[in-house]
Amino acid sequence: MTIFFRARRFSAKVFRRTLRLFFGFDRWHTAPLCKRPYAQGIIAFCNRQPVRNSYIEIGCGLGDITRNVRYRRRHGCDIDRHVLNAARFVAYLQFQRNIIFRQFSFPETPVEYNNEHKFDCIVLVNWIHLIPPDVLKANIEKYFRENLTGNGMIIIDTVQDAEYRYNHDIKYLTSGLPCTIEKVGAYCRQREVWAISNQ
Repeated sequence: MTIFFRARRFSAKVFRRTLRLFFGFDRWHTAPLCKRPYAQGIIAFCNRQPVRNSYIEIGCGLGDITRNVRYRRRHGCDIDRHVLNAARFVAYLQFQRNIIFRQFSFPETPVEYNNEHKFDCIVLVNWIHLIPPDVLKANIEKYFRENLTGNGMIIIDTVQDAEYRYNHDIKYLTSGLPCTIEKVGAYCRQREVWAISNQ
């Protein structure tokens, strides 16, 4: 690794720790994008899609994925208002003032904003291991039927690791849906990222 990349990685860590001091969000949000290959994989996959109008990420944290996907309209949602305030600040610094960040409580909050309720991409990653399988399955089905455009996709991750509360099975989560499942990538801790698309 070159000195440049080491310096860049170090400065990203320092910047996020400083953000945490000011905004008071949870420590696990401080991991920079360069340390999360699965997030980089999602960004690359999303940016290869032919239709990129509307995007929403539920559980966006500091908005690393949301800020780096190239969609016309982007929404970043999270339960934590502190991390959302930090995400807005980072987007402002990067002149990305068209991203809408808002508070969202899964599964109660509707997936819509200002009458927009259909999205080309809905992302739910790095937190769904906290959700019971039946609850997650029911809401994936709801989003699939009510909130996807004709060519839309839902991106989720599954992790097979005893340290996580729930180890989800993609076959169970998508059973009964008229969908196509594509593996976006496989990462450490047996994390697999999936795209669930309309047929």
